[in-house]
Amino acid sequence: MFDVLKDKHWSPRLPIGCWLIEHPEGLILVDTGETSHANDPGYQPWWHPFMQKCERRWVKPDEEVHSRILALGFDPMDVKWVIMTHMHGDHAGGIGHFPSSEIILSQKEAHDAMAWNGAMQGFLNMHYPKWLKPTTTTHDDGPFESFDRSMAVTKDGAVRIVPTPGHTLGHQSVIVDTGDYYVLIAGDASYQESYMLEGRIDGVAVDTQLHHDSTKRMRELCRRKPTITQFAHDFDSAKRLEEKIFTTPQ
Repeated sequence: MFDVLKDKHWSPRLPIGCWLIEHPEGLILVDTGETSHANDPGYQPWWHPFMQKCERRWVKPDEEVHSRILALGFDPMDVKWVIMTHMHGDHAGGIGHFPSSEIILSQKEAHDAMAWNGAMQGFLNMHYPKWLKPTTTTHDDGPFESFDRSMAVTKDGAVRIVPTPGHTLGHQSVIVDTGDYYVLIAGDASYQESYMLEGRIDGVAVDTQLHHDSTKRMRELCRRKPTITQFAHDFDSAKRLEEKIFTTPQ
């Protein structure tokens, strides 16, 4: 963390990914991106060095998640489930657009993010909507592939949540089983495909050992069945999804 604070160029401007899944049981959204208000004066806590020195976001109103969903021809009010990989601002900034959806967090993430000291841990809970009462999970639907625990979101088990702690202690990822291959939507479990393949630890991970274990499990998933990996800040995520490029560990 201190290296990040000292380095003015610690990260280039990165994409912020969200994913809309069409399923017979209803629309499923993974993460809600950032709000265009993120750089408004006073939005970031004045006392938080990381937020003040390192957080620079450029999301425009027409780039917010609800606008993008409308542009795709869907109604945000029709989203049945919103699955949050974690609750950092660049993933939870748009959560207020989904008051009719069931919001799913890991139990640990909900506890940490909504705690009285959540902002000290990097969760901007002062901006969470007052109505937010998420469904929490401890992933008790049994093991799935390389993961010891999972939660089946849909009745057919085609959309499943697995724990991938490290970036935050309650981070979780989503696995979509298309039949022939998986799509792993991993949020910030790693910042990009190459980092995951190398087992590289991100600079702001709260637990390096858990982070290492999570990326190891993701690599093993890719070995067991063809898998398209998706990371929230990876420039190549969209290309891999559109062109069905599988991630292949050594």
